[in-house]
Amino acid sequence: MKPRLRLARPTGILPRLGRPGSRSAELHEGSLEDVTLARPSISELNRFSLLRWVGMMGTLLIGLGGLGGGALPVVGNPYGQLPGGAFMGRMLQASSALVLLGVGLLVLAWVLMGPFVGAGGNRARVRTGVLLRTLAAWILPLLVTAPLFTQDIYSYLAQGSIVRQGLDPYAAGPVEILGTEDRLARSVPFIWAHSPSPYGPVALGVAALISRLTGDSILLGVLAHRAVAVAGLSLAAWGVIALSRRCGVATPAALWLGVLNPLSLLHLIGGIHNESLLLGFVLVGLELGLRGIDALAASPPRAAGLLAASGALISCGGMVKVTGFIALGFVGMALARALRPRWGAWSVAAAAGVQAALLAASIAAASWVTGIGLGWVTGQGGAATIRSWLSITTDIGVIGGFIGMLLGLGDHTEAMMSITRAVGVLVAAGFMVRMLWATYRGTIHPVGGLGVSTLALVIFFPVVHPWYPLWAILPLSAWANRFAFRAGVAAYSALFSFLVLPRGLALPPGTVFTIYASSALAFAFLLACGCVWYRRRGRRSLS
Repeated sequence: MKPRLRLARPTGILPRLGRPGSRSAELHEGSLEDVTLARPSISELNRFSLLRWVGMMGTLLIGLGGLGGGALPVVGNPYGQLPGGAFMGRMLQASSALVLLGVGLLVLAWVLMGPFVGAGGNRARVRTGVLLRTLAAWILPLLVTAPLFTQDIYSYLAQGSIVRQGLDPYAAGPVEILGTEDRLARSVPFIWAHSPSPYGPVALGVAALISRLTGDSILLGVLAHRAVAVAGLSLAAWGVIALSRRCGVATPAALWLGVLNPLSLLHLIGGIHNESLLLGFVLVGLELGLRGIDALAASPPRAAGLLAASGALISCGGMVKVTGFIALGFVGMALARALRPRWGAWSVAAAAGVQAALLAASIAAASWVTGIGLGWVTGQGGAATIRSWLSITTDIGVIGGFIGMLLGLGDHTEAMMSITRAVGVLVAAGFMVRMLWATYRGTIHPVGGLGVSTLALVIFFPVVHPWYPLWAILPLSAWANRFAFRAGVAAYSALFSFLVLPRGLALPPGTVFTIYASSALAFAFLLACGCVWYRRRGRRSLS
């Protein structure tokens, strides 16, 4: 008997919001239609297996190139002593080109997997387990390489040492607290070197634990933080699987779009960003909260336990980065909708009270366990000083300041950015309120409301890095079903996978050109050889 999946009609990023109880509202709440999982042919399975190997070859090249071209520490480099002079420059270029060549192979394999997982609206031809094994195989070569595409990990190591020593990470930057001669502080990126930590007690508590276990070893600290990143992405994968089944989206397509996304692998695992922990806590907490709401009528004690676990997990996500707290609102509105038949207009206040109590209890517990105060509530560190060209509100402020200078009005760029960024945050907040209300009325699923709100927040956020859209992509991958959305995410992810250099630092224009040109030539050569092999022998051997 053929295995069966249950899929919903295509839903988009912004569905038409219908009346509660309408057919539109029911579809967005996860009503499902039975379809048959397409049985793949032997040739299709072989072609998919070939793509898995191509992707793994890509991550192998990334891992090898990262040992020489990654974000190595300023002092105490655990990956070996590097020679200086011109040879060092040539090795950096070659290693960086090797990393980008691997990125090209990874992106190529990922994009070509789309038709096999049902990303284009067709039936999926591979099972969820196959994609999970593919994820493990692609991650494996990245586990022991140097940090990639960013030096933020050295900020995590320094802040963990600060907390372990009982010092206040919100009082000053790592250089002021640890001293200019400290080997951890010397490797911290300039933007964070003199800036208080912007992270919450959960992120800093994990960093302090790693500092204690590794004795502030750079190598062991990097490996431990990467293990935490893998654990976070694994939790996120579980959340995406559960939420996609709840929302009626093909699980293979959701996993492919969100978790196997090259941005997830390159920046959450390769770059060891703490978004992996944020997304893992939030997505698992969201699913547990919705399960608790489902169990309200049948088993109130079980529902209470699930809702408490949900609030604690989502709060932990927010205590990594404050954007995680957004999910509390959508679980709360789903709870208010479930309570409305009994509580009427008071259901929103009751649900808000429950979520607020869980938030307060979680913050108190995290602060007590870690010994970290509330400086993270208002502290943004050096992030607010960054001019990110991916931020629309920052771009508008910079352009406005430039026009003012052309008109002879003086340089008011900082003032313009303050205004445009504030307006952007207000617009994102207004959009979030709209989605919360739609969730309460039942015209959008809580998963969709969270994803759309987070996407709007990223668009209008004052500082945007290439991996920030993952905040929205992962929850939306479990809910949005339209080909246009998936194609847009695939295009963005493929393009921006190449945006950041492996070292995470700016290099001279000539060096940048050499790195990209040599990697592009090598990729074209490999692709040509692969096409020739496939046309002559591969097509027959894979059939």
